[in-house]
Amino acid sequence: MANLNSFLADQFREYIDFRNSLGYSKKSLEERAATFDRFLYEQYPSHTRLSSEIIHKWTETRQNEHPNGKRARLYTTETFLKYLCETNYCHLHVPPEAIPRSEHFNPFIFSDRNLRDIFLAADTMPLCKLSPNREYVMPVMLRMMYCCALRPGEPFRLLRDDVDFANGTIFIRQSKKHKDRTVWMSEDIFNLCKGYDDIFGARPFFFTSPTKTMYTPSWLRSQFEICLKKAGLYDEDPRPRPYDLRHAAASRIILKWLGEGISSVEMLYRLKVHLGHEKFEDTVWYLHTLPNNLVNSTKINWDSLDDVYSTLEVPEDDEN
Repeated sequence: MANLNSFLADQFREYIDFRNSLGYSKKSLEERAATFDRFLYEQYPSHTRLSSEIIHKWTETRQNEHPNGKRARLYTTETFLKYLCETNYCHLHVPPEAIPRSEHFNPFIFSDRNLRDIFLAADTMPLCKLSPNREYVMPVMLRMMYCCALRPGEPFRLLRDDVDFANGTIFIRQSKKHKDRTVWMSEDIFNLCKGYDDIFGARPFFFTSPTKTMYTPSWLRSQFEICLKKAGLYDEDPRPRPYDLRHAAASRIILKWLGEGISSVEMLYRLKVHLGHEKFEDTVWYLHTLPNNLVNSTKINWDSLDDVYSTLEVPEDDEN
């Protein structure tokens, strides 16, 4: 259980147990509760009850907080407040006007050269006392994210046994919408993961930190920025994000199929399952990110996809 210290610690624990009983990830619930709990403990150490003043303060935009991040944070808070209302602890809510509208990130479109430079930067990361083993973790984690088109949060949660070398698969548990799925490894990523596994041996998570816990999204972002600087991509606009490796993988899969004359909806549905998308439209949206020279290619038959693509809405990024 997360270390909770505020005046709402007991309520947080009860809420986590309740939501976990409904099938939601306990680890994710604990992480989100800990953020709000830490705010309460640091800002209102002498308070014993929640108030409108506290909620108002919590809804303020943080420094460098993206609207999508704030939206997710406040939606999580509102779900918790609804639970408190149902249990008659309080009757407070996040004001609807405080929750920003969702904004879609413009993905960075990686060239083949960009990808080579990113992976080379990961392969040549120097030793660091503050981040032991990163020179082993980053080359494998980034390639797994790209080659298997994973969301950035998915590699962190992998248990060692989730990477199945007997069957060549990776089991993704409790991802977006709390759904599980299985993805297959190529021969190259299989061999890379097997070599990594042989080095580190018995451990709880496939990517286990030196403290025997999961790595965190903030750790990945900081290490990825180091790779961007070494690859000369840090000052690009938009700046590449770890999530953009998933965009790159999905769009390249579609490009390969279209280049080979494979443009059936059936194949896109297979990709939908691999990516863990809930809606078919979210998968077809990756056509939007294709380079113009390929979109205009006369070798690709776009007519078979016109009816599907013309009705799409832009999906929200699914970082976890």
